[in-house]
Amino acid sequence: MTPRKPSSGSHGHGKDKLLRVLRGSKDLTQRTRRTSVTSVLNLFRRQRTQRNDGQERVPSHEEGTVPRVASGRSSRCAWLVLAAFVAAAMLWAARIPSPEAAPLGPQMSAAAEPEYLTPVEVKLSPDGAKLYIVCEGSDSLLALDTRTRQVVAQVKVGDKPRGIALSPDARTIYVSNSWSDTVSEVDAATFKVRRTLKTGWCPVGLITDPPGKTLYVANSIGDDVSVIDLATGEDTKRFRTRHYPEQVTLSRDGRRVYVSNVLPLPTAYDQPPASELLVINAQKQTVAERVLVPGVIELRHIAEAPARLGSYLLVPFVRPKNLGPLIQVGQGWVLTHGIAVVRPSAVSATEGGKSRVTEVLLDDIDYYFAGNEGVAFTPDGRQALVTAAQANVVSVVDTVRLARRLREVPSEELADRLDSAETIVAYRLPTGHSPSSVEVAPDGRVAYIANRLDDSLTVIDLARRRVAGTVDLGGPKEITLLRRGEQLFNSAKYCFQGQFACATCHPNSHLDGLAWNLETPQLGRDRVANRTLRGVRETGPYKWSGKNPDLATQCGPRIAKFLFRSEGFNTQELEALLTYLNNIPLAPNRHLAADGQLTEAQERGKAVYYRTHKNDGTVIPIQNRCDTCHPADSHYTNKLSADVGTATKFDTSGLFDTPQLDRVYEDAPYLHDGEALTLEEIWTVFNNKDTHGITSDMSKEQLNDLIEFLKTL
Repeated sequence: MTPRKPSSGSHGHGKDKLLRVLRGSKDLTQRTRRTSVTSVLNLFRRQRTQRNDGQERVPSHEEGTVPRVASGRSSRCAWLVLAAFVAAAMLWAARIPSPEAAPLGPQMSAAAEPEYLTPVEVKLSPDGAKLYIVCEGSDSLLALDTRTRQVVAQVKVGDKPRGIALSPDARTIYVSNSWSDTVSEVDAATFKVRRTLKTGWCPVGLITDPPGKTLYVANSIGDDVSVIDLATGEDTKRFRTRHYPEQVTLSRDGRRVYVSNVLPLPTAYDQPPASELLVINAQKQTVAERVLVPGVIELRHIAEAPARLGSYLLVPFVRPKNLGPLIQVGQGWVLTHGIAVVRPSAVSATEGGKSRVTEVLLDDIDYYFAGNEGVAFTPDGRQALVTAAQANVVSVVDTVRLARRLREVPSEELADRLDSAETIVAYRLPTGHSPSSVEVAPDGRVAYIANRLDDSLTVIDLARRRVAGTVDLGGPKEITLLRRGEQLFNSAKYCFQGQFACATCHPNSHLDGLAWNLETPQLGRDRVANRTLRGVRETGPYKWSGKNPDLATQCGPRIAKFLFRSEGFNTQELEALLTYLNNIPLAPNRHLAADGQLTEAQERGKAVYYRTHKNDGTVIPIQNRCDTCHPADSHYTNKLSADVGTATKFDTSGLFDTPQLDRVYEDAPYLHDGEALTLEEIWTVFNNKDTHGITSDMSKEQLNDLIEFLKTL
C-alpha cells in the first residue's frame, strides 16, 4: 500500500490548522488552554524567523529558541499585538465550538445533513425481476427493476431499518426496524405497510419458515430471537442467543434456522475469544445446537451451499490476535479475515450430533481484506461471493478449489494459513464504499452488492468476471464532512497493509467485546478492554489511562503510530473523522419508559446510587459515593482517573479513567480489563474491599435495584 502523506499546505492552510486546534468545546481544561497559548507563541516565533524570501532563519545560539524583537516602540507594538491575539484565541477557544466538536442534534440533523439512503441489505424476488433494498439512513424500503435498473417504488418503514425477508409466496416483505423494535410488513404489490409487528430490542436479521406462518427475528441488543406468529402478529416465544445476534438464514430444506452473533461469548479476559452459531429446529421450535466457532468474532451473513455440495455453510468472520502485543501490526497477523465453513450435523446435538467447523482465511500474504460481511453462493454452487466492507472489495471464491483445500490441509492449520487465498480466490473486484449485502440472480449471471456509504449498488457480471456497472439509488450527491468521516471510519486503507479499520474493533460504532494488549513500555502488561464510541463526545480524556485529552490526540498521531503503523489521517481527514465520532448517537434506552418515569425498582436503585449513608447510618466518604465519580451532568463521568482496587499483576498502574455510563447495559464486559462479565460481577466479585463504592452492606435486593437504575442511564 502506498503510504499517505499529510498535506503540507501554505501559510493560510497552516493558519486554518491552528484555528482548528484553538476551536473546541466550552469546557476546555486549563491544560488545553495553555497548549493553545503555546501554539500561538510558536506560530509567532516561526513567523519571526522567516526571511523575506520565505526561507526559515535558524536562530543563533545566543538567541536560543526565542527570536529577538526590535527594541522600543516596535517591540511594544509587537507584544501588544501578540497579547491581543492570544486573548482573542483564548476567548475563541472557550466560546466557539469547532465543527468536529459540534454534534448534530435531532432538530439540526435534517437541516444540516442531507438524508443519505445508506443501503444495508438487498433481497431479490424469486424471479429476479425486483431487487428490494433496505435503506437505513432514509428509513425506507426501495424496489429496483433489475431490467431497467431504476428505482420503481419506495415506502417509509420504521426507525433505522436493517434486515429484510420475503414470504414464501413473495407477496409480503418483512423489514426489521432496529431503533423502533418493530418489523414492518409491506405488501409487495402495492408497496404499502400493512401492519407493524412488535419484536425484541434492536431487531436486525429475520426469516420466515417454509409455510410462511412463523417469522424468526434476531434481536441484537436483546440477545435473543423472537418467534412471531404471523397469523396473530404475536411474539410467542424467545430463544436465548449469545452476544449481539444479527443475521438469520433458513436451511434449503426448511428444517433449520441459523443465527450468527457479532460479539463473542463472555469469557475470561486472558482467554482467546469464541463465537456461536445458534441452530434452531424450525419444525419443533427448539434449540437444535449451539455451534462453537473458536478464535473468532463478528460472525456476519450466512450462506448455504447447494445440497449437491453437502449444504455446508459459509459465515464471514474476524480473527483477532488480541492476547499478543500490538507491536505485531507491522509484521501482520493482528487481525485476519476469512470464512467459517460449517458442516451441519445430520442429527441434533441432543442425539449426539455435532457440526464441524473449519476456518479459512481470505487475506493475501502481504495484504488484508478487512470487514468480510456479505456472502452468497451462485445457484450452481461453483462460486461464493464475499464482500469486504472495509477494503471495498468483493472476493469470488472457487468452491471446487475450496473443497480441495479443505481436503489437503488439516483443519487445525487452516485458521492460521495466509496462503489459502491465492489458491481458493478466483478473483477480486472493486466495489463502492462499505459493501455489505450481496445477492446473486436466479440465473447466476449477475450479482448485486449494496454499497452502504455510497448510496449505490455494484453490479457484477459473473460470466465475464468484471464490474458491469454501478446503480445510483438517488441519494444526495454532496459528501458532507460527517459522511466523509464515516467513510474514513470504515476504511482499512489507512492501516499497514489494510489490516483493519476503526470499524473493525468498533463494529456498529460500538465495541468488540475484547481486551487488548496495547503498546506499552512493558510488553504483556496493561491489557485493556475496548470501549464503546456511542455518545463518546465530551467524555474525555480518552484511553483507560486517561493520557489522551481529546479525540484529536486519540485518533491522530497516536492511532497512526501505535495502531495503524502508518502516517494515518491527514489534517482534513482527521477533521472529518472527528466530526463523525462526535456525532455517533446513543440508541434509544430500552430500560427506560418513553415518558422517562422510573419503575419502583429503578426508583429504589436511584436512592441507592445517590445515598450518603450506609444501611447502619454510617456516613459514606464522599470519594466513595457513586455520584462523585459518575455525576449525572457529564455523561456520568467526572473525567478523572481513580484507583478502585481493580488493578491486576498485569497492570503498571492502578489509576484508570472513569468511564461514562450512558447505555451501560450494552457495554459488557466491564472494568478496565473486561474481567467483570456482567454488571453484577463488578461488585459481587471485584469489590470485596469496598474500594469501588460501598457495596458490602447491601442486600441482594438493593444491588439488583441499583443495577436496574444504572440501566436507565
